Amino acid sequence: MHPLPRSLEPLSGESLVSYLLRLGHRLGLSPLHLSRAAGWIRQGTPNHFPGSLLLDLPKPQAEAFARLTGQTAREVSALTLAQWRDRYPPIARSLSEPGRLMRPDAWVYVGSPRFCPSCLAGDGTAAQQLHGGPWLKLWHLPIVFVCTEHRRYLEAECPYCGQPHDAQGPLVQRANDHTLHPAQCRWTVAAQTPRRKSFACAGRLDDRTAPACDRPQPTADILRFQKSLRGRLKSPTRAMEASEYFTDLRLATALISTTWPHSRDLLDAKTAERIDSNSPKLHDDSGGRRNQQVRDTPPRDPVVCGALLMAADRLLSRDDLPDLLSEIMRAAFGSPSSRTPWAVLYDKHKNDCSERLRQVAEPATRAFPRVNGRRGTHAPLRTGYQAEHIPAFLEPDWYQRYLASCAGSESKAVRRAGAVRLVQWATGGTYDDAAEFLGITPIQTRLLPGHKTRRSVRTGCNPLELDRALRSLASELQSPREPPVDYRRRRQALHEWVLSTDAWKGLVRELPPDLIQFRALTNDRKRQDASVFIWTLVTRGEHLFAPRPLEAAQPTEIRRQWAARRNTAWFQYSRPDPLPHYADLRHVLAKYAQQLARDIDSGAGRIAPGADKAGGPHSPTLTHSQHSCP
Repeated sequence: MHPLPRSLEPLSGESLVSYLLRLGHRLGLSPLHLSRAAGWIRQGTPNHFPGSLLLDLPKPQAEAFARLTGQTAREVSALTLAQWRDRYPPIARSLSEPGRLMRPDAWVYVGSPRFCPSCLAGDGTAAQQLHGGPWLKLWHLPIVFVCTEHRRYLEAECPYCGQPHDAQGPLVQRANDHTLHPAQCRWTVAAQTPRRKSFACAGRLDDRTAPACDRPQPTADILRFQKSLRGRLKSPTRAMEASEYFTDLRLATALISTTWPHSRDLLDAKTAERIDSNSPKLHDDSGGRRNQQVRDTPPRDPVVCGALLMAADRLLSRDDLPDLLSEIMRAAFGSPSSRTPWAVLYDKHKNDCSERLRQVAEPATRAFPRVNGRRGTHAPLRTGYQAEHIPAFLEPDWYQRYLASCAGSESKAVRRAGAVRLVQWATGGTYDDAAEFLGITPIQTRLLPGHKTRRSVRTGCNPLELDRALRSLASELQSPREPPVDYRRRRQALHEWVLSTDAWKGLVRELPPDLIQFRALTNDRKRQDASVFIWTLVTRGEHLFAPRPLEAAQPTEIRRQWAARRNTAWFQYSRPDPLPHYADLRHVLAKYAQQLARDIDSGAGRIAPGADKAGGPHSPTLTHSQHSCP
């Protein structure tokens, strides 16, 4: 490879395509010829100009082009979008993996960027008078819609041929054409005569007097917003902060577009009218996957795009974002659901968005958590409380003060699911991981059946309201008024626990003399039921998940009989107005549970069977059962 006889200094901020056009114009060579000379063209695709060249140049390719043009590899790499890949996620999303073709993200204009005619006209220097001004790298990003230097909206299409429309197109149109000026339109138009198939439009895009649509001047607010967006692409904004913001902006923009016209009030009247012309395309479900891409594609019209992005930015900054999101979603789709078009888009980008947006969006898009799968994994939030301080069945006081008013008829499910969610926020991971931490069977963790979203309306259970209530409870748990209880330690201490035979007989002897029925029925089934009741008081768990070692040790037929009486026994223990003998038994068992909890919390550990603890022969014994059949 020999260096070119002449070269050209890159202009500040210009793209690789811009440099190829201007250098080729100076040398009378086509962009495709320069690409071949640099060794960028693969064998078997002699006329293919890879779009990935705009995004990033591998070191060997950058060094080859640097030798060809007399530059440094660093100067060549600066012509690509790679410098923003950590700040602007669509760039990284567009980069192809080894062995795969590049699929440009909708939020990167790889083929034909928008442009400023004044910038293309140049700054008056000799080189720019001959070869034109630069096509800026920034123009390939939809978040740039205004030229802040010339205080005008960018142009989206050629004023002569009207192209491009919504198509991305190749990286360089008519890449083998060396006759065109860098500021001329390279899009192909149909020939007027049958002898000639097609030719380049060749309209001058740097002509400030060219015919154009009635485009307004950007307002001061739009200019400030545009400058703030560009500012996020460089220091001192942290790369992660910028990346999360642009993902949030993308999702908020998609929300407005997807829920149109219910989000109309977020835009000014003129912009709303422009978007109305796009609304049939947004809401035509016949397009399937293609229609979903339309919803996630920013408008090419710079005026509409700028107003839509600014509305999305304002939406993200609102304090009432959770309520507003709920209103928009319900108005557009009838009820919050993970099957809505926006929820699908959110699921695609949620790992890249901010924690705040995840907290707002999760109850609307994951109102009914998916179980038995790895989807829905979260990083831990900054909760301020520990997961071990959450009981498996939320404390009754917590439930009454925060959740009862919005739980509808799903009180038990809400107490269960609320505990799982609080643990998930503290530990991260999936919903199932949090349920396992609490000792809950995954099949029981769903707040409501995930595919039956209508049931939430029927039961009066509003997942969005529940989420807000849970977050209020989480805030209280950050600063407890008393030392928090380590429920995990209690669950671990009572793993496979059951009352010993002696302890059970001693508790029965404490009952009033007239309770002959209980004195006569000191069998293992009664002992198992009493053990379950004590376990629920100590661990604040549900009886459904209590250990039942005595039952597990019985023959199959006996286990079936015991299981059939579980609900009946639990009803007697838990009903508000129990029969007198159950009321007395509950009183005895509750005292035993209080002492057992104190022993566990104090770190007493395992207590030998029959030990005289706390001054009584029938005090708690932390031991596994010596099983016996009835």
